[in-house]
Amino acid sequence: MRLIRWLMIMLVLSVVVTSCGQPGAAPPAAPPAETATTAAVLPTSTATIAASPSPAATAERATATDTAATSAASATTGAAATAETQTITATDEVSATDSYQPPEWARGAVIYQVFVRTFTPEGTLAAATERLPEIRDLGVDIVYLLPIHPIGAEKRKGSLGSPYSVRDYRAIDPALGTADDFRRFVDTAHQLGLRVMMDLVANHSAWDNPLVTEHPRWYSRNAAGQIIPPNPDWSDVADFNYTNDELQQYMIDTSLYWVNEFGIDGYRSDAADQVPILFWRSWRAALKAARPDLLLLSESGGVVMYSAGFEVTYDWTTQGQFTQALLTPRLAQRALSQVAAEQRRYNNQRWRMRYLENHDQERIASVARTPEQRALAAAFLLTIPGLSLIYAGQEVGATERPSLFEPHTVDFAGGDQALRKVYADLIGLRKTNPALRLGTLTTMSTRQQPFLLYERSTDDQRVLVAINMQAESVQIPLEDVTEGRDLRSGATVDLTKGLSLDGYGYRLIELP
Repeated sequence: MRLIRWLMIMLVLSVVVTSCGQPGAAPPAAPPAETATTAAVLPTSTATIAASPSPAATAERATATDTAATSAASATTGAAATAETQTITATDEVSATDSYQPPEWARGAVIYQVFVRTFTPEGTLAAATERLPEIRDLGVDIVYLLPIHPIGAEKRKGSLGSPYSVRDYRAIDPALGTADDFRRFVDTAHQLGLRVMMDLVANHSAWDNPLVTEHPRWYSRNAAGQIIPPNPDWSDVADFNYTNDELQQYMIDTSLYWVNEFGIDGYRSDAADQVPILFWRSWRAALKAARPDLLLLSESGGVVMYSAGFEVTYDWTTQGQFTQALLTPRLAQRALSQVAAEQRRYNNQRWRMRYLENHDQERIASVARTPEQRALAAAFLLTIPGLSLIYAGQEVGATERPSLFEPHTVDFAGGDQALRKVYADLIGLRKTNPALRLGTLTTMSTRQQPFLLYERSTDDQRVLVAINMQAESVQIPLEDVTEGRDLRSGATVDLTKGLSLDGYGYRLIELP
């Protein structure tokens, strides 16, 4: 047994020495002062790190299991080394103090996601620029663009192909416009007080990206030596092999290009958990040296992404739980389970991006079918902790999710303008009430109750949020509270007999 233990220790040391001794490898960025390092990888008893997957696997997003299976088929030693950097012991945990914090301007921000070719009838950056004042008037803080690069033609899906199949990382898709058009978009957004975030697709490229022929060693291969996709579903893209130092530097330089040349304010990193953690640390160091106030958002939700260098990660759980509660009101408390658990565990030190829909999800308005349900969905999204994402069209009740592969134009003119006002009013309340933007969350409702009751609070403000998930009105008893101020109307509210809610109603009450 002692001999086995000694051999295990020697194997761990050999892994550490090998990974640290790769020639030309950029050193990982130094984590914050409190940050702990990832545990050493043992040859046995390890678990692959993966983000919490989206509720349903689609052709546009495959599961981490598929990716792991495909990676295992790679014959390159590089693929094996990449897998090593993506593993920790099964019992390892990244504490709250290991988390990078987002820049001050981004904390509690509202993000507006734009798929440029579906955003206007013209589908161009120039046309999108003309609509930036509307986005500003909605009250959001950040405009996040799906990839705007040329799209691959080889193995393309659909008639237009996915924007996540990138043919040139340092160019603008001619169908969307020119570099000058994008520069005008960013400059106009900044003049309106908006930030701009790009989508970084670091895990894979289009098959006809020149990198495939110019740098074939930058790609993963199977046992037959053929370049492979990240997984069978993502057949329109070729998988990068991040054991190559030149690839890492290329992707860092590319990211810096858009920051330095166009002045973008951050990145949303696609499929971040499928790229080695050590790369992200080097990437973060380079970007923060250029612009310390950049926002770095990981699509992947795994806890290790915080120590990898990201300040915000996706919450892949709450959307599905809220939708379930909307359909079955007696399950209302599930909508807050993920948020509340993280609040208790990490003391409000983990920043998540919350959403009710995005380009990988069905529209929330296809589930919340009445104006009242859609309004309460907005109230839920904009009163829970984190950064809130609104997918363009959500604010007017669009029900059809734009395809990533086929033509589509969101019908804003025919949308619900009353719902848009609901979103604008709630975003305004979120901005002017620190408790809603930055405060901690304490749940006050219990199992089997068909409503949500929670308090958002800072040292200086307390706001009670009540949301009725059923069609019938409800009277909610309150303890130790006699009055408050309705944030929407400004009126004083008598709470001695509790709080009344109409069917599918919601109320935001500031407490003394």
